[in-house]
Amino acid sequence: MNIECINVSYLYEIPGDEWALRDISFSIRQGEKIAVIGPAGSGKTTLIQLLDALIMPTKGDIRYDGESVHTLSKARKLTSIRRRIGVLFQFPEHQFFHETAYEELTFSLRNFFNLDEREIERRSREIMERFGMDVGLLKEISPFRLSSGEKRKLALASALLSAPEILILDEPTAGMDASGRGELIKMVSCLQDTTVILVTHNLEDFLPIVDRCIGISHAELVADIRREHLMDRLSSLLSSGIVSPLVLSIQDRLKSEGVGGCPEVYEMKRLIECLRAKL
Repeated sequence: MNIECINVSYLYEIPGDEWALRDISFSIRQGEKIAVIGPAGSGKTTLIQLLDALIMPTKGDIRYDGESVHTLSKARKLTSIRRRIGVLFQFPEHQFFHETAYEELTFSLRNFFNLDEREIERRSREIMERFGMDVGLLKEISPFRLSSGEKRKLALASALLSAPEILILDEPTAGMDASGRGELIKMVSCLQDTTVILVTHNLEDFLPIVDRCIGISHAELVADIRREHLMDRLSSLLSSGIVSPLVLSIQDRLKSEGVGGCPEVYEMKRLIECLRAKL
């Protein structure tokens, strides 16, 4: 599914409140991996709620494969869009409301698809094997008794279970240790045909796998940059309150000091290996 935002603005219905987003325009093609970056309070979470059609633009339009969100809303067809989009919010445990972790996992399949219980369980076992979790245990345990890492895995598995065309992840590595972050990044990188939209304060984690970065600051779009052009925009991003990934900042500094010879890399490990090879 292709998405196009056209001069999208959003204002919460709070007297005296400022615009959460103003005149945002960009497009997303199926299969792209995009990082949405920006300072806290810049409008990133509002943007992903709009993309998932949880809220409607105050001004402007969002088109899904050419169809206007306003037209779809009037025709009561927004559910057909939402079932094609999987979302993992920043604190997924705040969304849990079922008695067992298994019920939580299979909620989307039961509500959006006409599947029998055998097929639901087959799909559940298949995806939970990828997360190293036992479906039998999930049937017996409350989701609130899981560890924080297990809760995150459960929420992500639930979002992936319906095979969404678009996966939206809001600060997916927040609170995770290095091992957990590595597992999640590897899993996301393997989603070849799925559009992935990552809202993150830690672009360093996802820099090796993203195609583009969309920068939001003070409710406005300040950048829409392909990864290979990020190095040329570090100063302008910083002026908008967006801190550059350390791996790029180091390379920029080395370049300014006349230290070259390493191709642009997006992982600190590879940068260190390259510099050691030059010694």
